[in-house]
Amino acid sequence: MSSTARWVICAVCAVLGVIALIYAVIYVSVPIHSLPGFVPGKEVGNGGHYHKRALLVGIIGIVLLAIAVFVGMPARRSKVAPAGTTPGRGVDSTPGAAKVEEAGGSPTPS
Repeated sequence: MSSTARWVICAVCAVLGVIALIYAVIYVSVPIHSLPGFVPGKEVGNGGHYHKRALLVGIIGIVLLAIAVFVGMPARRSKVAPAGTTPGRGVDSTPGAAKVEEAGGSPTPS
């Protein structure tokens, strides 16, 4: 999977997870008759709060955030170079240096 696709999935899951957690807080903190119009499940006649819906939406939000972290971490690790090296360069920066040493230190007199 490409790193762009990973970041898109990570961002979508993170945004949806945060929205789900906000809905969970709304379900717990606002009485049923006072729920905003954008919150689904508003029923007339019931008192109290939607504790089951809040729990379900909260679990969904936590799972979505965990997916975002799980998908986002390998994509982030692949961009980090090992300590002591610069990105794009190998350990041996001068390929000809090893060949000079293998050929012999000094020329032989004839």
